[in-house]
Amino acid sequence: MSPARFTFRALCLLVIFAALLFSAGRGFTQNAPQPAASPFDKLKFREIGPATPSGRIDDFAVLESNPAVFYVATATGGLWKTLNQGTTFETVFDNESSSSIGDVAIAPNDANMVWVGTGENNNRQSSSWGDGVFKSTDGGKSWKNMGLRESKHIARIIVDPVDHDVVYVAALGSLWGSGGERGVYKTADGGLTWSRVLGTDENTGVTELVMDPSNNKTLYAATYQRRRSAWGMNGGGTGSAIYKTTDAGRNWTKLTRGLPEGPMGRIGMDVYRRDSNIVYARIEHEKESGIYRSEDAGASWTKMGPTNPRPMYFSQIRIDPNNDLRLYVLGVSLHISDDGGKNFRADGAQKIHVDFHAMWIDPNNSNHTMIGGDGGVGISYDKSKTYVWLSNMNLAQFYHVSYDFKTPYTVCGGLQDNNTWCGPSAVRSADGIGNDEWFVVSGGDGFVALIDPTDSRIIYAESQDGRMSRIDRVTNERQTIRPEPPEGEKPYRWNWDTPILISPHNPATIFVTANRVFKSADRGHSWKVISPDLTTDTNRDELELMGVKGKETKIARNDGVGSYGNIVTFAESPMKAGIYYAGSDDGVVSVTRDDGGKWENVTSKFPGLPKNTYVSRLAPSRFDEGTVYATFDGHRLSDFGTYVYASRDYGRNWQSISGDLPKGQVVRTITEDLKNPDVLYLGTETGLFASFDRGKQWMRVKGNLPTVPVYEITLHPRDNAMLLATHGRSIWVLDDLTPFQQFAKAREKDAWLFDTLSATQINPAGDRMRDFQGDMQFLGKNPEIGAKITYHLKSATKNLAIIIRDSGGNVVREFSGDKVKEKAGPGINVLLWDLRVEPLPAPRAPQGGPGGGGGGGFGGGGLGGPFVMPGQYQATLRIDGKDVASNTFSVVGDPDITIAEADRRAAFDAAMDLHKLQKKFSDASESVTALNERLRAMQGSLKDNKDAPEALKKKIEEFAKKFQPVGAQFGIAMADPFVTGDFSVFTRALRFRISGLKGGIMSSTSRPTETQMRQLPEVKAALDKAIQEANALISQFPALQKEMADAGIYPAAVKPIK
Repeated sequence: MSPARFTFRALCLLVIFAALLFSAGRGFTQNAPQPAASPFDKLKFREIGPATPSGRIDDFAVLESNPAVFYVATATGGLWKTLNQGTTFETVFDNESSSSIGDVAIAPNDANMVWVGTGENNNRQSSSWGDGVFKSTDGGKSWKNMGLRESKHIARIIVDPVDHDVVYVAALGSLWGSGGERGVYKTADGGLTWSRVLGTDENTGVTELVMDPSNNKTLYAATYQRRRSAWGMNGGGTGSAIYKTTDAGRNWTKLTRGLPEGPMGRIGMDVYRRDSNIVYARIEHEKESGIYRSEDAGASWTKMGPTNPRPMYFSQIRIDPNNDLRLYVLGVSLHISDDGGKNFRADGAQKIHVDFHAMWIDPNNSNHTMIGGDGGVGISYDKSKTYVWLSNMNLAQFYHVSYDFKTPYTVCGGLQDNNTWCGPSAVRSADGIGNDEWFVVSGGDGFVALIDPTDSRIIYAESQDGRMSRIDRVTNERQTIRPEPPEGEKPYRWNWDTPILISPHNPATIFVTANRVFKSADRGHSWKVISPDLTTDTNRDELELMGVKGKETKIARNDGVGSYGNIVTFAESPMKAGIYYAGSDDGVVSVTRDDGGKWENVTSKFPGLPKNTYVSRLAPSRFDEGTVYATFDGHRLSDFGTYVYASRDYGRNWQSISGDLPKGQVVRTITEDLKNPDVLYLGTETGLFASFDRGKQWMRVKGNLPTVPVYEITLHPRDNAMLLATHGRSIWVLDDLTPFQQFAKAREKDAWLFDTLSATQINPAGDRMRDFQGDMQFLGKNPEIGAKITYHLKSATKNLAIIIRDSGGNVVREFSGDKVKEKAGPGINVLLWDLRVEPLPAPRAPQGGPGGGGGGGFGGGGLGGPFVMPGQYQATLRIDGKDVASNTFSVVGDPDITIAEADRRAAFDAAMDLHKLQKKFSDASESVTALNERLRAMQGSLKDNKDAPEALKKKIEEFAKKFQPVGAQFGIAMADPFVTGDFSVFTRALRFRISGLKGGIMSSTSRPTETQMRQLPEVKAALDKAIQEANALISQFPALQKEMADAGIYPAAVKPIK
């Protein structure tokens, strides 16, 4: 997103008279209403970031005729497009069915034709999956699913450079199971139909596909046999191989000469652009992994060297398009060879995040490269020696999000391969929440980060496999507190994402889980084991993947899965201490009601649940001691079903509450509402759902949320806010849950006014330094300043009004007519009152002179009124002239400012006097502007009239001379100070004296200064004098009109100022 920007002229105005900005207020605009797919579509979540760590990148598609235009394919954050070399981006895939992009391709001769393959190609335990291939013919503005929806993971797409209706797709197939759509698929009709032109077996897909740059009929395909499960990975088999076609896919030849024999793993390939006989392959093998080169178009191969870092996860190899001996091998580091793969060094890309998955090299300039990894995108202009890192892509893959009770509250969470971060939910800067507002609390892959609710300097954070610490936020000291077994006991089995819990009953009590549950009563200083092994305790070495036992797996064995049989979700009842629920990665659910004295295995009580299904969340009720909710995630068993359950008897019996959820919604988390026990929230692989009847029916909640995995839903109890930990688009916040909490009642009525939260008056601060830092900035959204008046309409209405009254019943604002016509559609609507009195109407701009609002001048002098006095206010919803609902809410002053009531009242009264004076000025300027326009018309007519008497011309010119100083007071026909350099106009011109004084008082929550109070009667007197002088000229104007009429010119009369 782009930050607020100022022109130099506006910046100078700010420097000279910063207060003017505050009087303008902050308006609320909304696009014209569209037919709502959901009643909640008009609710807006805040995208708060951060973009500092970014997230995993899978691929690039660059428009070679203009490399400033490119697309970025991300692991779970959708597709991003830039037109200016990454200075700014727009997201172009937010509303499709998948956010995981395996590959993106631009048609070579049609920049508007873009193909996307969904489902990433990186085989990680956290990898998401896709929904086939998509096509755009308008540069990413709209998309159509073109099929191959059972492919799950797309590794590569190639658009034929001669015939764009011919497209090849490398379909890798499910990471977690057999079957589906695997192999090389080809279409000759732009995706209407597909044929599989290369396929092997049910466990093998295609992980790489490259085309001969000199012959569009010749392609190379690397097949890949692999399988993951919750317990491990088998990353190779006899299905992995290299194939070649020379007839556009009709026939394929397996290439073997010089390549390793026996099972292979993942293979990466590239063809040299200047000589297509030169082909490189990066091959994973039990004994002969490394870089292989062919100089006869694949007929034979020579091993160049052993370099091949973690190919299961990386495996990309790139040839410099202008030097076949310079190779780039992507891994944790960027490995570079200048001798064809014999030797590599890892001294490139040293100052950006490691773990690289994508690379592009400019074919016309090998110095220009682009690289993508787990931390985002880097661009180099010196052959990867140095990189510019793009800090404007909020792609963070959060696992969890938590909060504290500061005002505004802090949020913390852990990210995939990008540390654990904390940052503010809001800042005072008018620009928004910058990356520099966030700070790292823990390294590695970040997961749970919890802030002590009674002492916000204490943070508990966990990195992979239970490596947890207690951190002092002030000193940054950290104490390792992971429980360890006594000498002679078996090691504990920790999950990659280890649960940590602060007891809701005692903040000094914390829990952590491995295969057993540990409890500490002293913030982790000491631990007590309170459970037996709560898993199946299965020996994964005896489990099979693709017919091979775990202990016999030779390639990528159990990559990324440190252990199996561990607790992955844990919760304590908020209603009663000592009631705990635990769920494991092998599908075991256990319950204790006596602080761990006795545990009951209730795994068999879930109807319709396949055995060993991963328990994704257990959520005890906030309202009923015996109620608990459970969700399960079966995708690790290649089961993409939807499993949501509820128990009303402490887990003894369970009922499915999946209800009418769409098929294929793999569920990550469930949360019960803070205030209404009937309301549930569900996070899935594609977004957010809500139920208003405890799971009988569900509704997708979209609003402005992109399609993205929602890993955790956290509700802030003080602020009644929802925090979403998205795994691909950072953290999103919904500031008010009231519409969800009252929706069941609202939808039964023709109109419903939701309760309005207390609103806080804040003067946002300008941050001019951000305006000197260029456009490559991400700025998270602050809460809108004001009271959100939220209401539900069963059907659209044309006669709507919102009236705001103070505690005495006086109307302070009314929104009707054009102000609410875009907020009168069916569903939930939101109107923002900025907590100010009625603004002034916008005056018409004059004709001639420098121009500006308020009857001339240079803009400035905002129309917004002062903040109302803090207190109780009432909002009333009026439809067709009838008041149908009202509520009362509080307006509170800035909590960071202490001010006496008398001083606040003095500032309000002075600002209101100036607000009224500004209105008087505006009305007067209308007449003065009209007089100026008639005068200019007279002058123009006389200039062209050769027969006009000289005496008349002289009178008009004399009148114009008298008008000039009067008009200047109203900002008419002044010399532009940005041209002349004479900025004294801001202290001379009455317009700026009034608006500047008003803005100065409104810009500070304090008693007006003595100078300001002295200036107030001065500007009143000056305005009265200016009006008197203007009226004198207006009274003289009819005589001039008569003489003009005698000359055949009949200008309209100017009305005196009242």
